Amino acid sequence: MPPIDFTQATQCLSVLNALNPTDVDDSLSTMSVVLDGMCARPPEPVEHLRVLEEIRGTLDFVMSQASQRYAARALPLDSPENERFQNVVTGWALMAKSYAFIAQRSALDPDFNDKRALLAQRRMLYNARVMLEYHRVRRALPSGLWLQMHKLFIAAERAGYAEQRVADALNDIWGAQSVSECYITMLLVDTAMPCGRSLREQGWIKHWAQRFAPYCSLQAEDEPLHTKPGQFALACEADFGLRPMALMPPDLKLRGIDTRRLATHIQSLVAQLKKNVSPASLGLGEDCVQPACSRLLVALYRPWGYAVAGRKYPRKRANADVQLCVDLQAIAFFIDGREFMQPNDSRLTSYGRAQLMHTFRDRAPEDITLEYLQTRALQLGYVADETWQINDQSLTGYRLSRTRPGSRLEHRQLLGVRVDASTPLLLAEVIWLQYQNDNSLQAGISILPGPAKVLAVRLHPGDRSTRERYRIGFLIPGIPSMDTEASLIVPVGWFLSGRRIEVYADGRSWFAHMNKLLSRGANFDRVLFSREGDSANR
Repeated sequence: MPPIDFTQATQCLSVLNALNPTDVDDSLSTMSVVLDGMCARPPEPVEHLRVLEEIRGTLDFVMSQASQRYAARALPLDSPENERFQNVVTGWALMAKSYAFIAQRSALDPDFNDKRALLAQRRMLYNARVMLEYHRVRRALPSGLWLQMHKLFIAAERAGYAEQRVADALNDIWGAQSVSECYITMLLVDTAMPCGRSLREQGWIKHWAQRFAPYCSLQAEDEPLHTKPGQFALACEADFGLRPMALMPPDLKLRGIDTRRLATHIQSLVAQLKKNVSPASLGLGEDCVQPACSRLLVALYRPWGYAVAGRKYPRKRANADVQLCVDLQAIAFFIDGREFMQPNDSRLTSYGRAQLMHTFRDRAPEDITLEYLQTRALQLGYVADETWQINDQSLTGYRLSRTRPGSRLEHRQLLGVRVDASTPLLLAEVIWLQYQNDNSLQAGISILPGPAKVLAVRLHPGDRSTRERYRIGFLIPGIPSMDTEASLIVPVGWFLSGRRIEVYADGRSWFAHMNKLLSRGANFDRVLFSREGDSANR
C-alpha cells in the first residue's frame, strides 16, 4: 500500500476504491489502516463523513465474506478463526469510532445540525454490528458494549432526534432507520437467545427484528413503569439489554417496552403462513423456508409479542459434575458395552463376540461393569471423562460450564452424558453454546428420552448404486407418559420423507421408512419412522 496522507479524503478514497473486495484479508487490512489513520490524522469532518459513507457498501461485503470463515464453527475457535473474528470486530468498531469522532469535531458546527441524527444512527448501527458478530460466534458480549448502546440512545432521545429516520441504503427492508429503531432491533435480537440459534436462524432473527422494530416503542424516560413483574424491562444504567423485571436489581430505574402492536402483527403473520402464504411475500426474507420459519416465529412470540421470557421448564441451582463424551464411536461403546462393528463382517463380528465371551463368560451385556468399560475404552482410545460442572438444571436438561481446555463443541451436536458413575450414558443435544470472556465455555444441553439403543444403519441399497457400510445409529424409545413416539437417530443429511433404511440390531436386520424429521443437528438427523416386516439375519 502506498503512503497515504490521511488528511486528504481524496487519497483515502483512491486507495479504498482500488481494493479487490474478493481478496478479503487484504481488503480488511487496508480498510482498517485507512479508518484508523483518519482517526489519528483526520480530514475535515464533511470530507471524513463522505469517505465513510462511500465505503459502507464495500465494507459490508468484505465483512460478510470474512465472517463466513469462522461463523458456525465449533467452539472454542482455533487461532486463525479467532484472528479473523477479531479483525472483523475491529473493523466494525473503527466505523463506530469514526462516526463518533466526526460528531465530536463538528459539535459546534451549525452546518452539521441536519446530520446529527445520521451520525447517531450510524454510531448505533456499527456498535450493533459488533454485537451481532459476537452473537454469530456464540461469544459473550464484551464489558461495556450495552452501556454504550444505552448511552447513545439516551443522548439521541434527549437531543430530540431518536425517532428521526435517516436514509440507509444498507437497510434492505425500510431503506431508512432511526436511532430508536436500531436500538430496539438489538433489544429484540438479544431476547431471541441468539447463542441457541443456528446461523440461518440468526440471520432470520436479525432481519425480522429490523423489520419489526417500528411496531415496538419504549416508555418515555420520565414515564411511570407499567410493566408487570414477569415482563421484560430495560435498565439503561446496566450493562445488559431487556431482562425480566423480577430479576432486576432493586436500585435501578426501569423502563418498559410496548410490544402489543408487534404481538398482533406476529399473530397475523402466523395465520397467513398456515394458509401457505410464502414467507418471502410477507417480508420475512427470500431465504425463509417452511416449516422452520413458522416454528421460529412461534417460538419468538412470547419474548417479542408479550415481552416475557419463553422458558418452558423452571431451572434450579445445582453444584455437581457430569462427564461428557463427544465421539460417536465412544458414545456407542459406552452405551452398548462393545465397540461398533460391521454386522456383515464375520471376522470382526466373531472377534467382538470372542472378546465378550472371553471377558464375561456367561454374563449378559447389561452386566458389564463400569470398570471394564473404562479399561477397554482406554485400550480403544475412547474418552468419556471430560468433566463439566452443572450450574443449574431443569426437567429436561442442564446448563454446564467448563473452565479447562477440552473438546471443541458445535451447536446442535449429539453428545453422551453421564451424570454419575452409577448411571448409564445418556444421549443429549447441545441446544446453546457461549464462549465467555474468562475463556470458559458454557453449554445448555437437552437430554433425549432414554435409554437409547445402539443400532447399525445404512441407506437401503436401492437408494444408492453401491452397497454402503453400516453407520452408527440409535433408537430413542417412545415415552407414553410424555406423549413421545419412538424415533431413530441417523447420520446427518439422511432424512428424505419415505426413504428406506436398513437397520441391524440384536442379530437381525429390518427396514424402516423415515416419515418425519424431528430435528437436524450438527452430526445427526432425528426422525420418526415406520417399521417394515422383520427379516432374518443374512
